[in-house]
Amino acid sequence: MKTKETLLKILVNNKGRFISGETLSEKLKISRSAVWKHIAELRKEGYVISAVSRRGYKMGVYQDVFNRCAIASQLNSTVLGSNLIFCDEIDSTNNELKRLAANGAAEGTVVVAETQLSGRGRRGRAWNSKPNLGIYMSVLLKPDIAPENVQVITLAASSAVCNAIMPFIDIKPGIKWPNDILIENRKVCGILTEMTAEPEKIHSVVVGIGINVNHEEDDFCGELKNTAASLRCFSKSDISRSMLTARVLEEFEKLYLDFIKNKSTDRFLNIWRSFSVTIGYDIIIYQGDKTIKAKALDVMDNGCLLVQTQDGGRQLISSGEVSVQVPQNGKNQ
Repeated sequence: MKTKETLLKILVNNKGRFISGETLSEKLKISRSAVWKHIAELRKEGYVISAVSRRGYKMGVYQDVFNRCAIASQLNSTVLGSNLIFCDEIDSTNNELKRLAANGAAEGTVVVAETQLSGRGRRGRAWNSKPNLGIYMSVLLKPDIAPENVQVITLAASSAVCNAIMPFIDIKPGIKWPNDILIENRKVCGILTEMTAEPEKIHSVVVGIGINVNHEEDDFCGELKNTAASLRCFSKSDISRSMLTARVLEEFEKLYLDFIKNKSTDRFLNIWRSFSVTIGYDIIIYQGDKTIKAKALDVMDNGCLLVQTQDGGRQLISSGEVSVQVPQNGKNQ
């Protein structure tokens, strides 16, 4: 970690408390004048840092500076984010990470962007990527699993996001199979998983995560007005995007590394089930021109959805769009 990032991490860990220039100098192994120069750089980036003679420096409680340094200073992970790239503007974080992967980028490389010009959701849909409001990031993984089981990575990611956002909001989120995160039936996060593989070997998996964070209701127009929302709509205050980005990566790393080490999906599938707004409901599955009416029974170890069709038979669903029927409030998910 760079000296400025280490300094910021110390200040973040001591928010609301003064820490002396002498202490910072000793911890960072630099002069007190060098500490001052780094403090000045952080202030230029937007951080509010108080300086009082004989007491030292103090960072305010809430900061929403969003850049590489801000994220890295709050990130406690070993693999995910070990190579962290921040872009002010990009076509899409998934596209950039696929380019990096093709050139040998290491597992755990993460690309984060302030805004995307061509953000994408599933099935090629556009993802609204306004600056200063959301989190748009992609994570590079290289799991030793069969290509047909890549769906489980998406379920691990959605479980991690739910765990990460829970402390920031006032209501429990839900996951609609396989990857939509909803709050009160409105989408707050989408996950797009793209794989490069041979028939029996995965070369790389790029997991794109888009979260609506600090959007106000008026930021959603047209059909999005009733179908999309942000975390801020369900929180009493603005949310630090840098802090939330770090928490998502940390939660994702815990679940991913446990999966790789133990060759088991139990840990994250149990979390996924606890947030599911699909299991137990009547659903409609859209697969191209084909529709299937069924009841969702469970999610399997390979990420497929087990359903019971109207003729009483059971079927595994590996792809498609799902609409969840919720008759008690008249709204579909």
